[in-house]
Amino acid sequence: MKFFRRGSKKLVQNQITPQSPQKGRIKGLFSLEINKRQRFIFMSLVLAVLLLASQTVGESLRYQTIGALTVATIFLSIFALWGELSGVKYFLLLLLPAYFVAGASLFYFLLPVRWLTRVPFAFMFGISIYLLMLTSNIYNVAAIRTIALLRAAHAVGLLFSLLSTFFLGNVLFSLHLPFYLNAIGIGVIVWPLYLVGLWSYELEDFISKRVFNFALCLTLVNVEFAIALSFWPTVAINSALAMATIMYVLLGLSQFYFQERLKPRIVFEHMAVAIAVFLVIVVSTRWG
Repeated sequence: MKFFRRGSKKLVQNQITPQSPQKGRIKGLFSLEINKRQRFIFMSLVLAVLLLASQTVGESLRYQTIGALTVATIFLSIFALWGELSGVKYFLLLLLPAYFVAGASLFYFLLPVRWLTRVPFAFMFGISIYLLMLTSNIYNVAAIRTIALLRAAHAVGLLFSLLSTFFLGNVLFSLHLPFYLNAIGIGVIVWPLYLVGLWSYELEDFISKRVFNFALCLTLVNVEFAIALSFWPTVAINSALAMATIMYVLLGLSQFYFQERLKPRIVFEHMAVAIAVFLVIVVSTRWG
């Protein structure tokens, strides 16, 4: 792949940063200038309204609507980050928002058909989109220089990777597909998320071989567990919780390894969470 090359980070001149309010503006209609934060808010409002409007769509158009929302997310993300995307960022910085919107939209249709439930969900959905775009922006700026918000962005990125895995995994396992289709589906879901999560600790203009190999190996672990869960009499939500927990352990430990901060205590804490979730799944499974 053309992204697999070695080299140092290049400084980019005229980079858009939070400290330069006159930069990062684009002209809208009637010569109005829209800064980056306003674009994030606009994107969040548009997607939240579209999600609410999708409630009026018939069941036969459900998947077409979700596809349209996901495509709209990609174009709105490009609009929100316009002028800053370059190289592999065109691919990586758009993945997490697109995956989260697809997963949240699918999960949205599983909620009870009443406004009392779906309006608060749409409100939280809009806030989540705003936080995701802030995270993508921090990654973009941190690729140029060190900023204090990067650690917070890593925590937010991990959280939304887990949520995306849970939402999409819940829908996948609820379809009751054969084990090999579950394996393929989980691979398609988690590999890009692992890729983004690991790349965020290098922030190079390319995907390094270490990131690619780590993402591939971690994906294989999720796929193997997905195959095993296909033969368990578990409900879909428990299988999705297991997939998200595995990602939490593997991605969390890998990120500490990339930072050279991996210690036995951290491994024990992650494994304790995994064991606790496993026991909950076993106890709640109907084996009879």
